[in-house]
Amino acid sequence: MDERKRDSIIAYLRSRMAEFGISESALAEALAEAPVENPPPPSFTRTNGALGAPKAKRPMPQVPLIPHSAGGAAPIFRNANGDTWDGLGDMPEWLKRAVHAGQDIEFYRV
Repeated sequence: MDERKRDSIIAYLRSRMAEFGISESALAEALAEAPVENPPPPSFTRTNGALGAPKAKRPMPQVPLIPHSAGGAAPIFRNANGDTWDGLGDMPEWLKRAVHAGQDIEFYRV
């Protein structure tokens, strides 16, 4: 903090203390009596654009088990919902929609 800011803050505090009739000695006594607490480290999480209380961490979602196809082949492609395709036969609708929407098929490769 630069000296000009510091002096400005001190002047403001002195004017507020005078406004409420607080002497420097009374402030020093009150501070001496106050229990010393270590403040928690600052939180850098944002809530609606402002600094807020840290959000509770939610557990990591479990990856769904990879089902095998009827032919016993391991799936080659899987989406976030757990739908799979082993690459045999026609491409499933969920993968067709994704590819048609511009998603690279390699994104779904297991």
